Formats: sequence, structure tokens, C-alpha cells
Amino acid sequence: MKRPPSWLALMWFVLAALPLPAYLARLAPRWVGLTFLLQVVFFFGVGYLGSAALGYGTALFSTVIVSLLQLSARQLWLGDVGFWWATLVIDLAAALGGALLWRWREAHYGADFHFDLIAPWYERLIHPQDPARLLQALQLTPESRVLDAGGGTGRVAQFLQPARQLVVADLSVGMLRYAMQKPKVQAVAALTERLPFPDNTFDRIVMVDALHHVFEQRRSVEELWRVLAPGGRLVIEEPDFNLPIIKALAVGEKLLLMRSHFLRPEEIAALLPADAQVTLDSAHGMAHIIATK
Repeated sequence: MKRPPSWLALMWFVLAALPLPAYLARLAPRWVGLTFLLQVVFFFGVGYLGSAALGYGTALFSTVIVSLLQLSARQLWLGDVGFWWATLVIDLAAALGGALLWRWREAHYGADFHFDLIAPWYERLIHPQDPARLLQALQLTPESRVLDAGGGTGRVAQFLQPARQLVVADLSVGMLRYAMQKPKVQAVAALTERLPFPDNTFDRIVMVDALHHVFEQRRSVEELWRVLAPGGRLVIEEPDFNLPIIKALAVGEKLLLMRSHFLRPEEIAALLPADAQVTLDSAHGMAHIIATK
């Protein structure tokens, strides 16, 4: 499982060391509950990211030091503001929860708890887009065997017609439950790095807004290429990381503890074999990497 970057772990340790929750509570006592929640969030993030960057035991030891530093700073600079020493226990409990979450995700190859949680509301939050541009790139026929890799709830797959076979592969079982409700859609729980299909299985493969979520991007692209039949077409749609707004989105997803790692369209194209016929197309903030085998 891909580890979060060291700079993100360091940033969370710095935030947790600052007595910001106590300071805000002193400025506005009515915010005590909110700032207490902020304290928990800081230390949960420290436990999670620290375990990824430093290891489980080292992260928890570092959390004790950070918590004592914050407590000392709060008492020295701000006096007694209502959190007392009990916050030390809360800090450590939150950090332990974060550390255990990392260990669980690592043991389960990063089970997609984010997407399992939002599955019931996913298509309400992210509405299906006009598929015309994607369908033009895919050039489907009634005989096409189609794979939607990382297809989640089938938000995109439901529009991939005409097709003889339509398969959605995703790691999130919670999302796949909704994909199976779509007409003609078959759902398969699988990593894109380890697709359970023979070579040359699909005539068309699409991966929409998902490559930045996978663990090993190069291996995922290699797997997609392996299961693509000769003469078939692969279309990878991703936010165009050349744009400043997409870079801001990437930072936001890191702060939400998602494993997102965005690549520029040119970097995605470079993951494909040298003999692939590749074209790039970018519009409305989304890039299409279209490859023919």
C-alpha cells in the first residue's frame, strides 16, 4: 500500500503541537466543543500519518512527546483554559485510533473505507456527466466487451452502450452493491493491480476519475493493457493536473487522508507501452488519455 508523503505527516505533527484548540477556546468559550473536536482530529491524523511515515511504535511514542509539548505550551502561554490533563488521554486515544486505522488499511491492502462510507450518496454528490465525449473516444459497438476499471457505483458504466458485456471492477464492495443495480452491469470486486481476467479479455476499457486513487499506478496501467484485446481501445479520464484548481483539489484529498496521487496527462501516457498508439485530449478540466493496442 502506498504510504502518504513525509511532508504531510510532518505538517500534521506541527499542527498537533500547536495549542490552537485551547487558544481558540479562550478567545470564544462557546467554541470549546468545536475546538475539542479539532484537537481529536489533529491527533487522529498524527496517529494515522505518523504510523505510515514512521512505523506504528515510533508514531505512538512521537505522539506522546507532541501531546506533552502541546500541553506544556498551553499551560505556559495560555494558563488553564478548561482542557486540563485529561486532554493528554484524549490525544493519545485519538492517535491510537488513527494508528490502528492505518494498520487495518495496510493489512487489507488499503480497503476503501472512504468510498464504502459515501457509497449511498455518491451519485448525489457527484452527478453523472454527459457521456458524449467519452463515448466518442471509446467508439463502442454492439459486440464490444467493456471493462469499467475503478467504476464504483456504475455511475459511468450505465451509459456505456451498446455493448455485449459490461463489467465494473472496483475494490469498494459498498460501491459495487449500487453498480449491480444498473441494467446489464456485472460487478467484480478486484484491485486494478490484480485484475482477475485472462489476457485479451476486453475490447474496450475505461477508467474514469479513478487512476489517482489506486495504489500502484504503473502496475494498474500494465494490468489494463494486459486484459485489453489486440485492436482494442483504452480510455483513461483524469482531472488535468496541469491546472492549478486540480492541484488544489489534490491537496484537499491529502488532508482527508485519501491516498490520492495525481499525475499529469503526459505522465499517464508514459506509463503505457512504447508500441501503444496514444492521443491526449483535455477539455473542461478533464484529460483523456486514449490508447489503441
